Amino acid sequence: MARRVRQAAEDELAEIEYETERAELKRQDLTARALQAMMEGERWLVNFGGRAVEGIVVHTGQNFVGLEDRAGNLHDVVHRAITVVTVVSIDPPSGRAPVTFRPATFRARLLSFEEIREVEVGGRWGDWSLRGTIGSVNVDHIVFQERSGQESVVPTDAIGYISRAVDEDRRGSRSGPGPPRVR
Repeated sequence: MARRVRQAAEDELAEIEYETERAELKRQDLTARALQAMMEGERWLVNFGGRAVEGIVVHTGQNFVGLEDRAGNLHDVVHRAITVVTVVSIDPPSGRAPVTFRPATFRARLLSFEEIREVEVGGRWGDWSLRGTIGSVNVDHIVFQERSGQESVVPTDAIGYISRAVDEDRRGSRSGPGPPRVR
């Protein structure tokens, strides 16, 4: 009888541990999933803003994920703009433990590009995109200088992604033609 009671207790404990582990996995948010993908070297196909970009996860922040596509272009996508993430492949040698959590927020990422280089910013649903330079990042909006010289004021909450092309000199140093740039 003691053996049956002990076995029943062990079975119940195993069931509790299993349910606890399942509950922990259900609490995982997109930031935690992106960190795991970055450490494991996952290549994602991310649908956002009316486009799909395939790339390796190279950065994660509290509210955005950074991808580098095969051409070397970088795309920072706000979590709320992502409609689907498909894990395309896992390449463990390219995975790495995150060294830093900076920039931690999408606003901090925008600040890092203020008046520095040309970028493309776009809406969450793909209903608009602008190419040019971020003139200033303010509390709840950015001032954007388009290529044409037109100045636009864009609410930060309306931005779904920021993309920047690989530098021309870096592109020339790559071997082979590579895939076409994502536009």
